[in-house]
Amino acid sequence: MNMVGTVVANRVEADCSPDFRGLRYIKDAIYQTIPGTETPHFEHVLHGSLCTQRPNEADLQRARDVLHGYRDPRARNSLWFFNPSQGKKYRAPCTATMPRSPMTQFDFAHKNHCFYVGVPGYCNEFYR
Repeated sequence: MNMVGTVVANRVEADCSPDFRGLRYIKDAIYQTIPGTETPHFEHVLHGSLCTQRPNEADLQRARDVLHGYRDPRARNSLWFFNPSQGKKYRAPCTATMPRSPMTQFDFAHKNHCFYVGVPGYCNEFYR
């Protein structure tokens, strides 16, 4: 969950076109849609489970840590992640690029999630 929080915070910090221009708040990044569509980036927003799951104290502390500047070192350069095996106990292989995001390249996997960074030259505002 720390890595997911880091990706969300990274998107706000990135401020690059077309994917992340104008995101100013964490809420903007969480409810962001895929450019040119009304489809939310995040599965929990798409399926409505974001607002039905109550956070526990550990979840709240992780959120406070991100708001106070903590970034998980492993995901520090990641701007995307996804779970290729929703609802499964295993993770399917990660793809070389993030589905629907051709400007990405696979960076690493952690548990059921695949994490991605921008291809060279993408989002120089963030990858400086």
